[in-house]
Amino acid sequence: MTATVSPSTVEQARTSHRLQLPRDTDPAAVLTMVRNLHPEASTDAEGAIQLGDGLRLVPDGSPRGAGRWTLDTPRVREDPQPEGMGDSHGYGRAFPDGVPFGTERQGLDLAWSLGRRLYGAVVTDDGVRLEPHPFHIRDLTVVSPYALAPESLAELLGPLEPEAELDQVPEDAPRVGYSVTIPLPAGEEISLRVGRSSRPMALQALGWLEDAVDYELVHLPADPEEDAIESPESGTSERWQTVYRRIGMIAGLLTESVGGFVVDLEGFLVDPADLV
Repeated sequence: MTATVSPSTVEQARTSHRLQLPRDTDPAAVLTMVRNLHPEASTDAEGAIQLGDGLRLVPDGSPRGAGRWTLDTPRVREDPQPEGMGDSHGYGRAFPDGVPFGTERQGLDLAWSLGRRLYGAVVTDDGVRLEPHPFHIRDLTVVSPYALAPESLAELLGPLEPEAELDQVPEDAPRVGYSVTIPLPAGEEISLRVGRSSRPMALQALGWLEDAVDYELVHLPADPEEDAIESPESGTSERWQTVYRRIGMIAGLLTESVGGFVVDLEGFLVDPADLV
């Protein structure tokens, strides 16, 4: 269900939210991930990550502050989230009087995404805890300089996914513009779509990116509204993890065969070694 949110924004000074990551998280790894989405991000003498537009991620330097970061941000709020609207990030629950908007929303989204990728959580300025599910986003894309013909891709997938079916291939799309469907239990599917690259921000420095090909692996759940769930039940959580592992195995096979890099749906680079 969707609804329109009216942008009656009121900007008030500044506020802060806390990003809580595992204590052994390397600050350099956080900076690397931030630069996947914000290549211009820099650090100051205190180790704070400057994101621009008044946004900063400040590490906690106290003896017990390992893994803790403070998102220092302008405070910008709009109307409360309409009742019944999907709330995958939990913002409607956390901000009943008005959800973050504009710059604050961008910073909060980044903190939420870092929490998802690094198994952490976000605590809002009002003390509400948001715990992103690590497999909430399961889609992956292999960005490669090489395009496989449809028959070659089907042959490559055969041993790993014997039920994979090559969809109808347009006559004018010998190497891009086609897809493969991989059936899953309970009416779900993985769709592997081959097309011109969307050129992720994390890979902008690559000389071959302009002509790159995306092998986009998309999970199609039986219930399209499922991705709006903030906290899935155990059965859904296990299924998400299983699908992610399966998508990861396909992504790993592709990178071994055609080279390139793996990015997730939000644009973060993913190490193929972590997908095994």
